[in-house]
Amino acid sequence: MINIKYNQILPALTLALGLSLAWPGYADYGTIKLSSDPWKPWVMGEEGKQAEGGWAVEIAEELFNRINHPNIETVIYPYERCLTQMKTGERDVLLMAKKTPEREQYMAYSDVAATDPQLLYYNPEKMKNFSWNKVADLKPYRIGTVQGFNYGELSVLAKKESINIESVATDEQNILKLFSGRIDLVAMNVSTANYYLQQNPKMVGKLQAAEKPLSDAEFHFAFSKNGKAVKHLSQINAALADMKADGTMARILGPGK
Repeated sequence: MINIKYNQILPALTLALGLSLAWPGYADYGTIKLSSDPWKPWVMGEEGKQAEGGWAVEIAEELFNRINHPNIETVIYPYERCLTQMKTGERDVLLMAKKTPEREQYMAYSDVAATDPQLLYYNPEKMKNFSWNKVADLKPYRIGTVQGFNYGELSVLAKKESINIESVATDEQNILKLFSGRIDLVAMNVSTANYYLQQNPKMVGKLQAAEKPLSDAEFHFAFSKNGKAVKHLSQINAALADMKADGTMARILGPGK
């Protein structure tokens, strides 16, 4: 039997404690809780479960690794619930969120992580040469959106201009509604449309975008002001800048994002 004396244990504990305070690798590893809706190709997975991957998840993992806080958990929820969680602090970080004055009341934003324009998509087999200049031009159409998403000018003026908006949980549902003729237009990010076109070659030629964007769509990591991760915001901004400078963001997203 091995006998370890108290006076042998105490120096070892003192050394371990000193290392944990002095070495960034031994920082506080309490779990930081991230959330998003299911948003391909940014966040892959099912509602109510941990994310299985995606661009935003990969970026978040790299960011928190770089600030020596790798213990994160990304769970997928409907977007409106994500926003509610940010208000209460139930979750700490919302992935790839657009900045609005209302949201800034309860969330603090990182620097811009990526841009991904939002366009209006249509089926050219049913609507030829669709274009628009102002939100009022959209009155004749049924437009599919995702619940809780912000679409720039469309979100601001939709009620004022009496625009027919139909919101669902995912972009995929909107695409199916478009092809079945239940809506006329889908408001969607370029990367998402491109993802579905790559996954479904039969859609090529059946999903086309109007030239004028709804929004240039700058996306940030949003931190709940009532959460425990907001104290890391300045470190996250520094890590974002480093990822852009060293080519990591371009590797994950491809050039131009």
